[in-house]
Amino acid sequence: MKTNAMRLLDFHNIPYETLSYHVNNGDYDAMQIAKNNGIPAHLLFKTLVCTDEKKQIIVAVIPSNLQLSTKKLEKVSNTKDIFLLDTDDLLGKTGYVRGGCSPLAMKKQFPVFFHEANNPAESIWVNAGKKGFLIKVELAKLLDLTAGVIIDIAR
Repeated sequence: MKTNAMRLLDFHNIPYETLSYHVNNGDYDAMQIAKNNGIPAHLLFKTLVCTDEKKQIIVAVIPSNLQLSTKKLEKVSNTKDIFLLDTDDLLGKTGYVRGGCSPLAMKKQFPVFFHEANNPAESIWVNAGKKGFLIKVELAKLLDLTAGVIIDIAR
């Protein structure tokens, strides 16, 4: 099974690994997913879709062992009043559902900020665009495909 994120990587001839995992009754805790699958928590990143006071979408991608700092994200994105996008709006805005949101192949190109925890040459795990599926990709390749920025956005 290929997701749009995988198809995008294939189109650009970018190597990646896949991993499928069991989803426990709607529990999408990234730390638990990392633990259950033997992935170091600092290498499994969660994709958080946010919106600001102007209803603009901003995507934050942070390690599973950290929390998003909305204050830091507001500062680096030159916005104010950032909050997580309501899950009811997620599919319509991004093409993804809660627990299956990838920073790759969203409906539109949104600003994407990756937390500065890792070296760009290192590979990280992100959601593959479907619940229960992860992909491991070199961070530098994710930055290229998303026009992402590495910056401190977590605590």
